[in-house]
Amino acid sequence: MPSRFSLALVLLLVSPVPLAQPLLAQENAPSAPYGQFLKVRVNTGERSRLTVKKNWLGTKRPSHTVPILMLAGHADSQRISPGTRGYAVAVNGAPPMRPGMTDETFWNLATARRIAELGTQRGLEIRFYDPGVRTIHDGDDPRTNWSQGKRHVQAGGYALEIHYDAYGRDGVGSGVIPRVYGGQTVIDEHLAQEFGSFPWDFRGVLGAPKRGITILEVGKLEGDLENKLRDPATRDAALNTIADRVVTTMAKALGVPQPVVQAPSPPALPPSPGTTVANQKPPLPLQVSPPPPIHSPTSSTHRKTSTQGATGAATRL
Repeated sequence: MPSRFSLALVLLLVSPVPLAQPLLAQENAPSAPYGQFLKVRVNTGERSRLTVKKNWLGTKRPSHTVPILMLAGHADSQRISPGTRGYAVAVNGAPPMRPGMTDETFWNLATARRIAELGTQRGLEIRFYDPGVRTIHDGDDPRTNWSQGKRHVQAGGYALEIHYDAYGRDGVGSGVIPRVYGGQTVIDEHLAQEFGSFPWDFRGVLGAPKRGITILEVGKLEGDLENKLRDPATRDAALNTIADRVVTTMAKALGVPQPVVQAPSPPALPPSPGTTVANQKPPLPLQVSPPPPIHSPTSSTHRKTSTQGATGAATRL
């Protein structure tokens, strides 16, 4: 009667599992660097048309452990500066993502929070601040984004406020509006290379940059970007994709290395009962016919992006 070891060897030779991959490799595989998460292709649209007017250079280099504060634009000023409703709501008549809140504020909150979550996985010193109160009339109230961001920057940190730009002709496109107080940093510069840029004195210097807070316009709230965010089937993956771009860019700017993950060793087959590994003799070679070749059809997936022309109201920042 053949030994268990011989039977195991036969199964390995005739099994369709590629021999280059150890058995149970998928079960024992470690998490991918920075964690595993689902992504989807997202077209954030045109870059800021004011990129050609960039009049600043981010050279200030913070420590790679600089504390980063993520803020959501308009989260504290819904009845004062609400942000854009987006093409779907304003033009197509779709219901807002949350009653009493513009879609921009909804996505600002979701995106800033996701960036902080992913950034923590990647080793950044990062957190998200939500004022909780959606309409604070005094801009210098200690609960506002402006007050929290200013104190954070004065203490040596970096603050980034997330926005989505107005749809249609009123929108400028994706890009960075850099902080003025404290000077532009290499984080601002790297984000500008990734998303585009605005002049530092855009609209006469906005309130957030005056206080040392950099603004990132992810893109105009229309087209493929808005569709992927509103579709429940792609929403979570779209947020991951956007957050991944921001976090990866900041990590590169700060020189934060990507963790190295070691693959586990292939599992060892148990020895035959009644034998010791040290004195075990190799079994006689088995005459096993090679398995027939396996032909796997290949498939390709073509993704389409949609663009929509629109007109919309300008967004106050």
